[in-house]
Amino acid sequence: MLTLLCVDSDSQRLAQIKQDLLPLSARLTFIEATNLQQAEKLILQEKQNIALILSAQTLSDGDAISIFKRSQCNLIRKIVYAATPCIEKLTACINQGHIDYFLQLPYQAKELTQIVQTQMSSYKIYHQQRTYLPNSIVDRTCLLDKPELSNSTNFQDRFLDYSLYSDSELSNLVIKSLYKVLEEKDEHNVRRRYSANHLLTREGEKNRFLWFITKGEVLLRKRNAHGEMQDITIMQAGTMVGGMSFLTEEAAFSTGITLVPTEVLKVDNAIFSQIMQSNSALLAPFTNLLLRNFNRRLQHSISTELALQETLQSLDVAHNQLVESEKMAVLGQLVAGVAHELNNPVAAILRGSETLISLISTLIGYDNRSEFSLLAQKTLRQGLTLIPLSTSEIRQRTNILQATIKDKKLAKQLVNMNLDNLNIPLANNLNFQETISLLSKYHQAGTILRNSNACAARIADLVKSLKHYAGQDSERSAPTNIHEGLEETLIIFENRLKNYNVIKEYQDLPDIDCHPIELQQVWTNIISNAIDATDGKGLLKISTVNLPYDENPSIQVIIEDDGPGIPDHIKAKIFELNYTTKREGNFGLGIGLTICAQIINCHNGFIEIESEVGKFSRFIVTLPVFNPHIESKNCS
Repeated sequence: MLTLLCVDSDSQRLAQIKQDLLPLSARLTFIEATNLQQAEKLILQEKQNIALILSAQTLSDGDAISIFKRSQCNLIRKIVYAATPCIEKLTACINQGHIDYFLQLPYQAKELTQIVQTQMSSYKIYHQQRTYLPNSIVDRTCLLDKPELSNSTNFQDRFLDYSLYSDSELSNLVIKSLYKVLEEKDEHNVRRRYSANHLLTREGEKNRFLWFITKGEVLLRKRNAHGEMQDITIMQAGTMVGGMSFLTEEAAFSTGITLVPTEVLKVDNAIFSQIMQSNSALLAPFTNLLLRNFNRRLQHSISTELALQETLQSLDVAHNQLVESEKMAVLGQLVAGVAHELNNPVAAILRGSETLISLISTLIGYDNRSEFSLLAQKTLRQGLTLIPLSTSEIRQRTNILQATIKDKKLAKQLVNMNLDNLNIPLANNLNFQETISLLSKYHQAGTILRNSNACAARIADLVKSLKHYAGQDSERSAPTNIHEGLEETLIIFENRLKNYNVIKEYQDLPDIDCHPIELQQVWTNIISNAIDATDGKGLLKISTVNLPYDENPSIQVIIEDDGPGIPDHIKAKIFELNYTTKREGNFGLGIGLTICAQIINCHNGFIEIESEVGKFSRFIVTLPVFNPHIESKNCS
């Protein structure tokens, strides 16, 4: 069993080190010293057994480094530790080989254990090489006579210990060992010197040699799919060429050619077998080195494959972004064209509807001044200006009126015309039901004109917004009543909302700085999605909330439906470009909510989604009241 000597004048720290190294006690014998004199005495007594000295740099009677300089302990591994080391001394000692490792205090117990294991393994490997590697090839039986080599467990321990060496250290160890074997007897001319551009292996041809590069560089080249020769890598001193083809006796995978004057060890199968059989101690480090070479190539292949996959993924992402950019560029061109084509007919519709409204009012004015005529004019004007009522309010007022006129259909008609609180004069030669029917036509005419005018105005606003989107027009913000935009949006959807219970809960709101046209686009998209999600019937609730007491006063618009809800995995993607859940029959490009999010973000606001699958979906849009920097942004 190997011995570890611990030297420290601090008895408490010495005890702690022994405690931290207890996991190694089954393989190591611990001895200790508290000063230089004790340490030197123990080194002289236990020189053959001590494998490692672990010492504080400063002891009570001097510097520990002096021990290593005076004592004959070249084979012993030496570790020095200190909290505030003398850098100059340490550097000189490390360069001169007096110490092998410096440990900075404080240390971690796991760190100390690992360092000690590494140094002990280095000692065993170096000690075995000095003991068992002769200067010439010897009979294998003289090595097998050694009990420690015939012990499989001891051999396995030494084999595994080579993993603590770096690639270059292990390679140098094998090459130096081979050189020692070949120093006096190189009858096969294993050691070779080649000039630049000398061919070692040729791709596709059988390779019978293993090449250890001891000095110089070898370029590996391979033909690509087009038959063109390409450089793969440059092998440096300390590496092997031809290892795989040498062992498998297959054709060489690549062509190896020297770049500069190069020295190699050229080993064929017969020589390799003879060296390994005659020098068993070489088998463990060489096998480890060979496996490492294969493992490094495998790791390189896997890393290259992963890098290629990442590159392909990056290219796919870049391609998709390019496609989306191209789509948006084409969309911008289409928008400009559509805006141009719509502008003239929409302007004509607007002028015509305004003229028609004026003409009807004039024509009605020529009628007599009977009570019915005045009521008919009033009904027409109400049709032109009336804000739609929620279904719950219509139902409540209809029930009250039905108690008087006993006809639910007529009562509902009167409520829709806002005539439920008036006495209805009969028209000439018409009964009550026929009079209501005639008044309904006046109201319908006003409603149609109102809707036509509102829709034409909406189209005009959209054209303006489209031109702004295409970079043809400048859109300025203005103080705006949010309720007006919501009501105009509801007018557009009035026909599609016939089977809905529309509930409006509005709080008193201040005007906010915004682009009103763009916000109407937000309301339009959200309400349209709600209608599509609920299949044309159900509950639509629109609420507004004033938040005047926050640090930055703001308002909220909340649009809720009683549809199927939005699952969590969809909520995470719902604002992504081109993402849509529209079923067949409901046209959707997947850009509506993306644009909504952009517009709201441009207004320095934010949009949230609350939903419970099977119950409801709720979109909450929060916007600041004061928005002084909105002018500098392009919301579209």
